[in-house]
Amino acid sequence: MRWTTAVRTAEQVAERCAHVAAQPAGIVRLRVVEAWLWGPLLGPPAEEVPDDGGVNVALVCAVGPEECAWGTTPPGGGQWLAASGLAKRPVRLVFRPAGQPVWNHAVTAPVLLWSLEAGTAAPVLRALADGEGERLRPAPPSPQRLREHLAQELAASLAAVRRTSADYAAHRWDPGSPVARADALAAAVAGQLELLDAGAG
Repeated sequence: MRWTTAVRTAEQVAERCAHVAAQPAGIVRLRVVEAWLWGPLLGPPAEEVPDDGGVNVALVCAVGPEECAWGTTPPGGGQWLAASGLAKRPVRLVFRPAGQPVWNHAVTAPVLLWSLEAGTAAPVLRALADGEGERLRPAPPSPQRLREHLAQELAASLAAVRRTSADYAAHRWDPGSPVARADALAAAVAGQLELLDAGAG
């Protein structure tokens, strides 16, 4: 997609986050409190960014690490995606737990795009439009800090694998399709394998 389209997509992410945040908790259970941008759109500037992975956003949710392990969707995440409409937009979304670093092996030097407290970060959007997002990126963590954090993520990931595996085994023969539970288990395992490949083990 063109750079200007990608910037507009990032702006729409912030708009949709604000829209869903304004809904009552009884309608949309999952609370997303921050949206962080990372990846090609932060620079260097180009005429186009990839359609797949050009706009990457980490959604920080008001849930614990074990409910939001790497690569998984927290409870209520599907409902949030449906309410926001972002699942149909050219953006890669990952869920991250509140109270933990947003960055990891994949989410590198992210920049805050939107928060529940402050709203849309207009200076960030202006920097993106000017192709100057790279100057907003924070310094990366030290290798030791990254290893420590990945180890914490791996522990949460293992708990997610165990939980989703037990859930699948307990309900595999229940009436209806087991696809949703199988997908949740597959996502948890894939996230764990990615963390292991990144050196967390």
